[in-house]
Amino acid sequence: MNIEEKSLLVDFLKSFIRSIVYSNLYSSDHPQVKSQCSESINKLNLFLDKINSNKIEMSFYNGKFFVNSEFIMSSEKMPQTLINLYTKTHITSFEIYRDVEVKEIIIFSKILSLKVDPQKYLEENGIKNIKISKEKYIRANETKKEDATQNQINLDDISSTDFVESLRIIVSKVVDDKNIQDAIIVKLMEKFKEEVQKAVDNAIREIKLEKNKIENDYIRVESIFSNITGSEIIIDKNGNVIMTTPDASKLTGKDLKEIAGKKLLDIAEPDKEFINISEEIKSISDKKIEPKIITKGREDVVDTIKKSTAVIKNEDGKIVGTILIPPEIAKLKEVEQLKSDFISTITHELRSPLTSIKMALDIISRENITNPQTKMMLNTAIRNTERLNSLINDILDFSKLQSGKMIFDLDNYSPYEIAKDAVEAMSAWAKSKNINLTLETDENLPNIYVDKKRTEQVLINLLSNALKFTPENGKITVSINNSLEKPDYVCFSVKDTGCGIKKEDQEKIFEKFVQLASGKAVGGTGLGLAITKAMVVMQQGTITLESEEGKGSTFKVYMPIYKGQGRIEISESQKEKEEKKPWWKRILGI
Repeated sequence: MNIEEKSLLVDFLKSFIRSIVYSNLYSSDHPQVKSQCSESINKLNLFLDKINSNKIEMSFYNGKFFVNSEFIMSSEKMPQTLINLYTKTHITSFEIYRDVEVKEIIIFSKILSLKVDPQKYLEENGIKNIKISKEKYIRANETKKEDATQNQINLDDISSTDFVESLRIIVSKVVDDKNIQDAIIVKLMEKFKEEVQKAVDNAIREIKLEKNKIENDYIRVESIFSNITGSEIIIDKNGNVIMTTPDASKLTGKDLKEIAGKKLLDIAEPDKEFINISEEIKSISDKKIEPKIITKGREDVVDTIKKSTAVIKNEDGKIVGTILIPPEIAKLKEVEQLKSDFISTITHELRSPLTSIKMALDIISRENITNPQTKMMLNTAIRNTERLNSLINDILDFSKLQSGKMIFDLDNYSPYEIAKDAVEAMSAWAKSKNINLTLETDENLPNIYVDKKRTEQVLINLLSNALKFTPENGKITVSINNSLEKPDYVCFSVKDTGCGIKKEDQEKIFEKFVQLASGKAVGGTGLGLAITKAMVVMQQGTITLESEEGKGSTFKVYMPIYKGQGRIEISESQKEKEEKKPWWKRILGI
């Protein structure tokens, strides 16, 4: 593979890995996911055109990564996402064909977060242009070596003799001295017995562990569901009622004598009762039980029960509990959503009159006002107007992010121009507090691929926080440089000499409604840093915090370098189709 081919391959791999990450982070129909997968397909076709092929085969074997049987890199240099794709799914090799579609890449990427059989999963989802293999990948030269070894031994001789004699034939090909041969065979037999014993012991141990797991799972599930209610109805293997507890009789309104010997599903009254029972109720069966459930009851009752009940599982998929929310609380959840929608609407409606008030106050402030008390009251009104406007903007931005409707217009921009505009916007505030606000930048910085307006807002939010918590005569430094730890990113840094943030509070600082800096709280919504992090992540960037109590804080924002990508804008029609909270729960814990 020549240099140009390798360059095209690297571009495709980077884009493909981003597609996997986005597909597992956002919903399947999110515009960012579709756009990234489309970009991956375009780069794949450029590579296939160059090598004059209809497919690409990517394999991982013995800690090495191969493309079309050619060694590309070792596991130490491979991105962790690519390694996980092989190790977590036990895939050894997979092929992507030229005709692959966006939805096929999205579905394939979900394998990482699903505990399913990859081959069966792809077949069930109708994936035709991505094929996987769990076979061990062997390069051509290794096959030749194995063939050469086999040619030195007569396989018919081995197949027609016992194990010890077969060992003797193999050893004789390596050692000529018969005494040494016998010694080697004795050692091999001893080793073989040890290995067999270990294998048997391990197998027994695994069986015992699996048996304990199954018994524990059964006991756990039985105890959890038995604690949901104290009532019990016992049925036989044919589904006939044979016993009920007194509480169950009170619940159903039927005595045992009325229902004994009758099938449970036959005596149920769908308008009054709700029954959920396994179709296979026999305790012993010579076939695998199908997880089919028979439900009987009014449709609206069944739907309400389902919406207010959830099963709790651990990371291994085992049931460890349940959570039951009374239907009244489920209704309260709907009211909560209505309240959230109302707040968003009313906040938006407040914006117009507030803008008019602010403009009127600005015009009045230009008049020659001689009365000191009047001037003080006017300045107070202007400050409160600006504060209220800031609160409304935070709530509106949070509402847009929460509903997935914020638009990001990604294009090629200068990082220096973005930082300069942000610093200029906050310089007046800095001067009013006698804070030295400076901008430092490396020379010959590359352009970045971002939304200029949103990135500028990110820096303004960070500067606003720094100005709030930095005392008079302090210093705030905004710097831009090439990132050494992340070569494909430009780093924006906002460093202040403020009060700093306690170590135990640093993990909470990006959560919603949090205002912490060495235990100190100031006015505001507490949404600024939560919105900032969300905006950075949506532009494929990352944000970090370094702080020490009493010694200030440093926020670092890493934004991707422009590499010839086309302009991307989420249209209004696409925006309306987005799910309301496809990724927000992960970022802000909603």
